Amino acid sequence: MPNAGSPPRRPPGRPRSEGARRAILEAAYALLRKGGIASASSDDISKAAGVSKATLYRWWKTKEAIMLDAFCEKLTPVLPYEAKGSPLNALRQNVVRGADWLHSEDGRIAMRLICDFYEDPKLRQLFLEHFYLPRRGLQIRLVKQAMAAGELVGGTDPEILVDALQGPLFFRFLIGHAPVDKKFARDLVELVLKAVTA
Repeated sequence: MPNAGSPPRRPPGRPRSEGARRAILEAAYALLRKGGIASASSDDISKAAGVSKATLYRWWKTKEAIMLDAFCEKLTPVLPYEAKGSPLNALRQNVVRGADWLHSEDGRIAMRLICDFYEDPKLRQLFLEHFYLPRRGLQIRLVKQAMAAGELVGGTDPEILVDALQGPLFFRFLIGHAPVDKKFARDLVELVLKAVTA
């Protein structure tokens, strides 16, 4: 039995270095910006981060998971989960901010990711879990809160309403047939919400 004053015993194996983890995420994000997931390998990430491939796989199972985590960590300060005002006003803000965000560097990277996972079910699931579903969850909660506050008609389907508000932004941005700007976002919100506003 160790003495009372002796230091605690370290668990077996190497301690994980937060510095190495940060270096990996920074390297992965730089590669993601440069050419997308398909253009970089695990070797590329480990070399750019100055770590071994074994170090990568202490935290992540796949290269794709590394790059998605890198993207989400960079994204959080730019697109926060919180919104201000009444639930209905917060929902409006969320859509208008989303139109601005699509034109940012993070927005362009997200669109590139969507194209990358089009025919890759595993990558699509990672993208949904790491990025899209948590943010969609915020919008679903806002719709439910707006119904509870009497701002939206009771019985409004949150899933359909969120798709009706967000889908046109992504469609216009990907197809490119018309601009995605604040005016379009505001007009879209008013048109869609007119049908369900109490």
